[in-house]
Amino acid sequence: MKGILYYMVYSLLWLITLLPLKILYLISDLLYILVYYIAGYRKKTVYTNLRHSLPDLSPAEISRIAKTFYRQLIDYFLEWMYRIHMGEKELSRRMHYKNPEILEQYYAQGKSLVLLFSHYGNWEWTTLMTRLSNHTNLAIYKPLQNKYSDRLFLKLRGKFGVVGVPMNSTIRTIIEYQQNKKPIILYTLADQRPQWNKVKHWTRFLNQDTPVSTGPEKIARRFDMPTLFLSIDKVKRGYYEAEFKVICDEPGEVPDFEITRNYMKIVEKIILKKPELWLWSHKRWKYHRDKDKTAVDIDQIPS
Repeated sequence: MKGILYYMVYSLLWLITLLPLKILYLISDLLYILVYYIAGYRKKTVYTNLRHSLPDLSPAEISRIAKTFYRQLIDYFLEWMYRIHMGEKELSRRMHYKNPEILEQYYAQGKSLVLLFSHYGNWEWTTLMTRLSNHTNLAIYKPLQNKYSDRLFLKLRGKFGVVGVPMNSTIRTIIEYQQNKKPIILYTLADQRPQWNKVKHWTRFLNQDTPVSTGPEKIARRFDMPTLFLSIDKVKRGYYEAEFKVICDEPGEVPDFEITRNYMKIVEKIILKKPELWLWSHKRWKYHRDKDKTAVDIDQIPS
């Protein structure tokens, strides 16, 4: 039954995304009314996150950001679906990279990279990075419980050669590529909430105590992989600009948690610049630090 439902849903998405993006954006405008005003999808979570993160803003300003966020969220969802038919030429036109040469410079040195993203802008339109350098592009992901939905995500993300790597296979996969002397770029969305049983480290982020994942930093240090951040900005509807920012060139030479701290500072800075582009519907602050008896404040550890 789930297989039948998958093919029905995929066929529907396939047909819908035959429409030009201009038409899909008109549909997005209609869906905004349904999602925001009628269904109120995660409205309480969005407004709570915004008020706590941006306490100096007035209720009117919070409301404006929230409404703009919902429009961006629905656009993002339709843009995600649109990749079913999106060709290389159109994607390269809609996602521009300001400094792609930096990747090939690392490849020429035989260096693998850890590339950190955030849930900001449109992180799903970055799959054409496989054309920017000769690295093998690996994306860490958490497999979905529904194997058919999981298949759809992998199909879209792997369209231009990005290889999905299940989270629990990350270390083994990196070792295999290292043994074969194949430099990789390891993608990871590092601003998501860690599982409670894996929470050990906290930082101050957007005016709130926030649990952080130090996994990407541990990988960078263990395998001596320079760490970069991909900053994505929305130029206008349907067009984005991305820039690679070096977080750490020599991970073995910096103090513990320096990479994680710098990453969180960069993400906070871009959010404050255009808050409507971040994923406010995510329950980022579900956990509370006072309930974590083993909490380590990475801000209090000397740099």
